[in-house]
Amino acid sequence: MSSSLTVAQHRAHLDQLRTETEAAIAILEATYEELDPAEAASDVGAGEDEGGSEGDLTRFERDRIRARIAEDNLFLEVIDAAKKRAETKDWKTCSRCGNPIGDARLEALPATDLCVVCKADRASW
Repeated sequence: MSSSLTVAQHRAHLDQLRTETEAAIAILEATYEELDPAEAASDVGAGEDEGGSEGDLTRFERDRIRARIAEDNLFLEVIDAAKKRAETKDWKTCSRCGNPIGDARLEALPATDLCVVCKADRASW
């Protein structure tokens, strides 16, 4: 990796991250649609003594996928905010303390707006 990240490289990383996240959402949505809730509701083969029905598992899996889709959609908002920051001169500046974020951190986590110190502080809140 380069020692001096350019704004063009940073924007390209963000674009790639957005494309990957959108693709992941599309896969999750397709998987969600494949899990037919009507089919799960009609499952009468498993009793409570067997640990629940397959319908319970289908509902659980649909809930898990729905939550993941929501998380990924929120991440798209974070990416878009980073793209807006990349239009300013402060795109390498921590939004909390004003210190540099660091090229290596921005290359690893293109959507971040926090330096390592502020991220560690935030984790302890």
